[in-house]
Amino acid sequence: MPEIPSGETDDLERVREELRQRGYLSHGFERFLLQDALRPRRPLRALAILAGKVGLRTGLVLGAPLAFWLAAANGALSAHPFDAAVLFLHLFAPIALAAAFAFLLVGAATAWVVRFSHVRRIEAFTFGAAAAVGVATLALALWRAEELVAASGAWQIAVLLVAAPFVLYALVKTVHHGLLTLAIRLADEPSEAWTLSRGWLAFVLAAAALVVLLPALLAARQPAADAPGSLPMAPGGRVLAIGIDGVLGGELDYLLARGELPALGALAKSGAVFSYPRGTEPPASFWTRIATGRPSPEHGVAALDGFRPLGCKTTLMRSGPLRPYWKSIEVPLGLSEHRPLLAGRRSAFAFWELAARGGEPALAVDWWATFPAAAVPGRILAHGGYQLLGERAKGAVAPPADAPALAALARAAAREGPPRELAQILPPPALARLDSRALAPDRFYRAAFLSGLALRPKAAALYLAALDIAANDWPAGSLAFGDQVRAELLAADRLIERARPGFDTVAIVVDPGRRGGTEGRIVLWRAAGCRGGGARRVLEPETLASGLMRALGLPQSAELPAPPAVCNWPAPPGRVATYGVPSSSATAARESVEYLENLRSLGYL
Repeated sequence: MPEIPSGETDDLERVREELRQRGYLSHGFERFLLQDALRPRRPLRALAILAGKVGLRTGLVLGAPLAFWLAAANGALSAHPFDAAVLFLHLFAPIALAAAFAFLLVGAATAWVVRFSHVRRIEAFTFGAAAAVGVATLALALWRAEELVAASGAWQIAVLLVAAPFVLYALVKTVHHGLLTLAIRLADEPSEAWTLSRGWLAFVLAAAALVVLLPALLAARQPAADAPGSLPMAPGGRVLAIGIDGVLGGELDYLLARGELPALGALAKSGAVFSYPRGTEPPASFWTRIATGRPSPEHGVAALDGFRPLGCKTTLMRSGPLRPYWKSIEVPLGLSEHRPLLAGRRSAFAFWELAARGGEPALAVDWWATFPAAAVPGRILAHGGYQLLGERAKGAVAPPADAPALAALARAAAREGPPRELAQILPPPALARLDSRALAPDRFYRAAFLSGLALRPKAAALYLAALDIAANDWPAGSLAFGDQVRAELLAADRLIERARPGFDTVAIVVDPGRRGGTEGRIVLWRAAGCRGGGARRVLEPETLASGLMRALGLPQSAELPAPPAVCNWPAPPGRVATYGVPSSSATAARESVEYLENLRSLGYL
């Protein structure tokens, strides 16, 4: 072993003595990193070794609470508690690698500052840098984590609040010791005495955790309410709701002003017209708001799919900020399975499901978050049913006995072919793709909806997405697409004219979808009268759903706002804290690869 020069030995002894005086090197947690300050190594090698050690310790510090949080938010702690340990194994390695890489960057910046600046308080400097890293990491963990917070129980939130300061303390201490070790190795002289109060450190970290955590917890967490055993019901009336996706508000206004949509224009003239702001919320989440009256993430459909990591029995329907990791790393490596679970994810009843509680039939065609189709009186054709019927996928229709008749309607819609006008402007391959993905499905959904009206449903819902899907990769110009918008709205208008008789409440929702519009339109008509007179007002989608449920004779839920005041609504038969949460046990066993491929083919995944 080569002999260490006496001058360098004296420097190391001085460093060792300084660390001991400050209370370091008292136990293994601190020695793990700080002992490197006592070893003569080249700066690059010291930085690489420190980065590896910081990565390992960060993986332990962050992997365990993240695994617990994921398991808690997805119900694994009660059903499959061992999944938390499996999730830790999935998270430890990527967290350790990411932390090591991040420390290389921060350590390189620290080395540059120490080398070229006169830092008198190295310990204060490294602690400040570590505290900034800790707060930034906590903010990153909470980014897009609203669904995880909202899905966690009260005791799980309490554990999170208690554990967060300790986790942040361990993380900051790890980074601080790593940077301090590096700075001591690089500094020409030992740093001045600056004793860091551990009590002050704990207070600062706890305050930082509270500042970052509390707003998210208060915004996302709602008080839990027990579901009633039964709902008081009034006779109520019949409700019709039609959603048309991919239409800008200005396009609808233009066609209504020209009188080209007579049925919809009559509803607007004698009813009420509303607009609503439209952000970047995905279609599945927005249309579930219309159906349930609950905002995202309260209704549970914040994403289109879920992931089942290798070795886990629980599908992670809520991943928060970790979703890109499962999707882009674990799935391609074969370490996780990609699974669609829309119906199982929904944690609030749709208005047609509540209407069918008393045994009266309901009808829902192609609405989001309906696969697998739930067994209710009436008929449910799941979202993407056109493609699912072609694949003969289970869960496409409820009751299953209706599948043959609906499959025949789907084949007839496919044989009908696209409009002749499109054949003149689109090449045959593009036209065939457009028809199979967008136009033929909507032709089928309109026909299936009209046939389902023979059941005399108390609540009927139809979703039409041809324009939203077509706009995603429209092969022709904007002028041709404007003509297609007009053609699809005319077809919807003819459907409204045929479907409207017999319904006491009609709601038509026209949404810009993925076309980038900033607002949508709602046309609401009540047989009991609305004081709209065609004037446009602003309305939140949850308010519309509350009105539909009031019209059906349901009690007023404390979780929903009051119905739109411009229309006349019957008095509620009672008031309840909540309508309850639908059971997902029946749907979890019927996940379908066909449905996932359907979402991908339509451009949603």
